[in-house]
Amino acid sequence: MHHMPPRRCVVIGAGVIGASVAAALAASNMRVTLLDQDQPGRATSRWSFAWLNSNDKAPRPYHDLNHAGMKAWAELAPDLDGDAWYRPVGHVELATKDTAELEARVKRLTGWGYPARLVDAAEAAVLEPALRVPPDAAAAFFPGEGYLLTEPLIARLVARAESLGADIRTGEPGRATGLEPGAAPRVRTAAGAVLEADDVVCCAGRWTPALAPALVTVPLIAWDTRGSAAPGLVVRVGPVTPPGPAMVVHTREISLRPHPGGLHLEAPDAADAVDLHTPEAELNRWAAELLRRARRTVRGLDDARVAELKVCVRPLPADGQSIVGRLPGAPGIYAAVTHSGVTLAAARFLPHPAILYPERAEVPRPGTRTTSPPTRYAPARSRPRPGPYPR
Repeated sequence: MHHMPPRRCVVIGAGVIGASVAAALAASNMRVTLLDQDQPGRATSRWSFAWLNSNDKAPRPYHDLNHAGMKAWAELAPDLDGDAWYRPVGHVELATKDTAELEARVKRLTGWGYPARLVDAAEAAVLEPALRVPPDAAAAFFPGEGYLLTEPLIARLVARAESLGADIRTGEPGRATGLEPGAAPRVRTAAGAVLEADDVVCCAGRWTPALAPALVTVPLIAWDTRGSAAPGLVVRVGPVTPPGPAMVVHTREISLRPHPGGLHLEAPDAADAVDLHTPEAELNRWAAELLRRARRTVRGLDDARVAELKVCVRPLPADGQSIVGRLPGAPGIYAAVTHSGVTLAAARFLPHPAILYPERAEVPRPGTRTTSPPTRYAPARSRPRPGPYPR
């Protein structure tokens, strides 16, 4: 009996999306090579807020896609040592002014079958005892949300892929320098290797436009210019005096969650204020400000100091929607770029179903956006004008 050889697949980028895709393809008996220019999970995924949610993600199909991603992680956790990385702890959001938006959002989400409810200040304080709740605050509780610890998660995904036969290449051997379309697409690496494949999945985040074939320009917001919306500030502080916060917490001025050794902090105005050109002194000023805000929001930070700060570049599609699917005019080459990477990485919409079942590759399932129409890509000779991105 003649057996077809396994399909060859190269996955570029070992962040949470690339590691998830590689593990899924290897589990489907494909011959997988996973490339990363650093060590797996050491780039954007390492600094992600990693909030599992579909809280304010419109339109409805995108909400449903993220909700499916949340459920997929819950299903995967028991088989992948979830105690090390899966934190379905819930989320409390506080609002002291203009509570109408929060109330309307909770109403919309419950109408979509998403677990959410309004709570008063007293109940919010019971749900999260570390929270400093103003007596006039409105609050909402989202019990199905949580966060992931991306570094131990990615380590386990990569280990699973490797145990199933995947070839993991990092550093110069893992740095892709070119992607060539064709009947058998090829990937060139900095070490001089030329990897021929049946399928290539580019999960390289902000680097995707540079690696995509000369045929198209993947429409991401420019990340290296002054004033770019793509970079954001991540601040990690500690230690936390017990009992510190256990849940994801949002207010208008701070977003926080537990992180090993302390808390992970972000804020919308800090993200708006910094880019890759922001002076170190200004970054330090913002880091100190976020720590002050966190102390006003939760207990346990009297002895905390800024432990780490990072300007992290997020891959932001210009229209705010995930770019996932086969690149137009490039058979066998797929891209997966999204700002919701952590929530979506386990969802079955990622490129592996299209590779495994090519006859269904161009048919999006109801309620999902699984393909990227050619109109979203610009010819290589032109660049898309970045549109507004809801943050």
